[in-house]
Amino acid sequence: PEPVIVTDTNSNVICVDFITDQVVRPLTLEVDNDVPGSYTYAWYLSTDLVNAIATGPSYTVDTADPNGATRTYVVVMTSTSDLLCSQASASFDVIQSGQAVVPAGQIGYTVSNAFSDLQTITVTVDGYGTYQYSLDDGPRQDSPVFTDVPMGEHTITVWDTEGGLANSCDPLILSGVSIIDYPHYFTPNGDGINETWNIVGLSNQINAKIYIFDRQGKLLKQISPTAAGWDGTYNGALMPATDYWFLVEYFEGNTAKEFKAHFSLKR
Repeated sequence: PEPVIVTDTNSNVICVDFITDQVVRPLTLEVDNDVPGSYTYAWYLSTDLVNAIATGPSYTVDTADPNGATRTYVVVMTSTSDLLCSQASASFDVIQSGQAVVPAGQIGYTVSNAFSDLQTITVTVDGYGTYQYSLDDGPRQDSPVFTDVPMGEHTITVWDTEGGLANSCDPLILSGVSIIDYPHYFTPNGDGINETWNIVGLSNQINAKIYIFDRQGKLLKQISPTAAGWDGTYNGALMPATDYWFLVEYFEGNTAKEFKAHFSLKR
């Protein structure tokens, strides 16, 4: 009978860091041979059945293919008897996958149609794997696009599915994900609830600018989305309960955008 290539994990996947090409989870291939006797073993890539890459009853795949390709292995078993009979195994595919990574200089997602009721969050990652996506531990989906996401912070998980979920590499967790919107009112009355006003979902845009005006167009405050927000005062004086206007300058992807609207101060 021909030898059989097996693994102790019943997996055929190696996990590779997409940025460094370092193997973070190697895979050891072993020979399953029930035929009594003494044998030698030689390991080959299916693309070159002349030059052996290793000998012995096992072989560890611990290097990455630079193109992320699946590699196929064959082991040849040879009897040490005078007959020197040889038998080759069936081919065994080793799939190269890995945890998803956020592209350099990005945050892993883009919010489209900010400040509207039709906002979408599109996940943008790289990696060797095939990925699924879930929002707040909800159901997994093949599409990297989420719609109808409510205001507030959310968590997106990017799941590797190359070779099946049972053999998947580590998931990528994107925390603090939020659509871009604004509170329609705030209540700076000292009770510790809604004491300040700010845009939600722009904390990762340190260069975004928010200007707050009164009804006559007077600039009252410039704030940053990374700060606490406006406390309802101007030069230390409490501003009256009424509507105020704002202008926000921000980016959607690489496109500079502006948005204007108003909100209420309630006391």
